[in-house]
Amino acid sequence: MKRVLTLTILAIAAGFFLASCASEGYNTQKGAAIGAGLGAIAGQVIGHDTASTLIGAAVGTLVGVVGGNAVDQHVQNQQRTGVAQSGAYPSSSQVTPQDQPPGQWVEVPGQWIGGKWVPAHKVWVPVNP
Repeated sequence: MKRVLTLTILAIAAGFFLASCASEGYNTQKGAAIGAGLGAIAGQVIGHDTASTLIGAAVGTLVGVVGGNAVDQHVQNQQRTGVAQSGAYPSSSQVTPQDQPPGQWVEVPGQWIGGKWVPAHKVWVPVNP
């Protein structure tokens, strides 16, 4: 009976790992679920009673939430700096006066483009001569 329970728990843990690789986002929730499962397994192996299992699940959940949140924060920071450093929108300092055709710089407010937030920026609007 113990062997069947152990194999079932290992199969559930493997499912958590495979599901976590299947999609992006929600790393905090995935970390909590994986941490709870692994913590419960570790608590049962170490203490061989319900209290140890529950303590292990609680500690595993906490560690998983902290780790998953750190990954979410890192991904958000990369996305923010990626948009800011993409170079898709030249700044006025990148264009010299002799390179500029007739026109003017216009401030564009921040907006959602293709599912991503693009912060406020300046664009060159040419004028027909």
